[in-house]
Parts: sequence; C-alpha cells; structure tokens
Amino acid sequence: MSATLQNVVRIGLALFMTVAGVAHFISPRSYVQHLPESVPFRGELVAITGLMELVLAAGLVGPRRFRGVTGVALAAFFVLVFPANVYAAVSQVPIDGVPTGWLRWARLPLQLPLIAASLWSTRRGGR
Repeated sequence: MSATLQNVVRIGLALFMTVAGVAHFISPRSYVQHLPESVPFRGELVAITGLMELVLAAGLVGPRRFRGVTGVALAAFFVLVFPANVYAAVSQVPIDGVPTGWLRWARLPLQLPLIAASLWSTRRGGR
C-alpha cells in the first residue's frame, strides 16, 4: 500500500511540475511578475526555471535509479523558488491571475508538503 501511495504522489508531482513548467512558457509574464524588477534577466530566469520543472517532472517518472536524486533536486528547487513567492506575498505587486491578499500568503506553507512529498515519494520502495 505504501509503495502504491508513493507512486500516486510521485506521478501527481510529475503532473503538477509538467503543468507548471509548460505554464512558464505559455504565460511567462505572471512568473516574471513574481520577481523584483531589480533581478536581471527575469524573462530568461523564468524560462530556465520552466525548463528545470520539466526536467524534474521527467526525472520523477523516468528510470528508478534517478528518482532519489530527482526527489532531492525537486525539494531543493522548491526551497530556491520560495523567495519569489515571499516577494509576491509581501510586495502585493499586481500579478496576472494571482489574487492579492491572503491567498498569496496561504500558499507559502504549501511549500513544506511539496518538499516532503518530493522526498518521500522518491525514496526507495516506490516503483
């Protein structure tokens, strides 16, 4: 049962990351708005992070021998993008499709379960 649940969570994360990665290319403006104007090459950074999300999604469903390192890399990715989410919550700058106010704050704690799911679903035992 645990291995089955791990697989469901791992595949769910892969789908989530695929959608997010594609969205970076379809609608980059809203992701650029998550970054302060002082950050150089914001558009390029959004494209790079979108590509990283797609690579990580592939690693989640790819060969089993890569899943452990993919889980650690995905957890690190969630930690590294967290400051952009904090900026969006604190600054309240207009972001296309992301309401201002409490919702931006409410999504911050969701990073912890995403990190935990990344590590748990890719540890040995998952198929």
